[in-house]
Amino acid sequence: MDMVVTPVGLNCRYYDALDQLADSGTPLARFKLDPRCDNNVDRDSLSTGLLPLEGNIVGEIFAGSDETCVARGYGAHSYWAETDQYLLLALWADESNEAGLAAATERLYRELLGQTRARGYPHLVRVWNYFADINGEEQGLERYRQFCLGRFDAFSAADIAENQFPSACALGHRGGDLLIYALASKTPPHHFENPRQASAYHYPAEYGPRSPSFARASLLSLPGQAPKLFVSGTASVVGYVTMHPYQLSEQITVTLQNLDLLLAHVARQYASDARELPSLQAEVLKVYVRNATDLGEIKARVEQAYPKVPVVYVAADICRADLLLEIDGIWNLSV
Repeated sequence: MDMVVTPVGLNCRYYDALDQLADSGTPLARFKLDPRCDNNVDRDSLSTGLLPLEGNIVGEIFAGSDETCVARGYGAHSYWAETDQYLLLALWADESNEAGLAAATERLYRELLGQTRARGYPHLVRVWNYFADINGEEQGLERYRQFCLGRFDAFSAADIAENQFPSACALGHRGGDLLIYALASKTPPHHFENPRQASAYHYPAEYGPRSPSFARASLLSLPGQAPKLFVSGTASVVGYVTMHPYQLSEQITVTLQNLDLLLAHVARQYASDARELPSLQAEVLKVYVRNATDLGEIKARVEQAYPKVPVVYVAADICRADLLLEIDGIWNLSV
């Protein structure tokens, strides 16, 4: 396994095909936004299967300052990059070689947890999950629920408690690999729930045999860096119920409200003095759009709420068939 050691820190940004900065230094990881998730072709970047819907953005980079060093390497179906503080680990599988999505998910999550612990980064901060046909049915159960079943079983086998569940998203791409990538740390993050939403891991049985295993947001504080908040995929859900099924304008409103309430809750919880709340500045946003024809209205509303923030809009199916969009992102906290 090849290894390269290069100075790097931690931040996220998007790049286009002409962006020369994309090749300056060595990033922690580079992720392509492309029409099919295929990770056996190009080792310069990882494939997500998420196709951008507008503009020239072709990918995202996790990189940063030159204050620390990163070691990187590939396995047959994995990629890792680590510093003295955190690890980014990506794993993928061709589902045609697996015994169903639940089994594939459990296997990859067991490997994910095993590797993070073995390398000395036992605390999951954020996980991204992308796979095909998320709302389709497999073995008599919706594929998203199959995914949740496999993830839950892996967490249970590793004795991961509910208060240790990381922030996460799960989206449906247009075909190809099951891709899971995660940020793990030597430092325990602080996980948050949204006071307007039921904890996903407490959803009732009608939402599947195993509840989704994730937190609404995770705050990671590293030496010499502003605390960084990773916000999970957020949609038009109040309590545990979809609000305004299939109604675009109303879903955009509820989604943005949920983000505002979550950020305010984090600020209040983090503050040492309620009279001086910390500020949260968005670093990047990713907007998952089910129907490309909805892009115009979604973009107008998001950019009104978050002017001057880098945003990428990608084609993706949301975990519930009646949801039309989902938003996640990264915020920097300052006091």
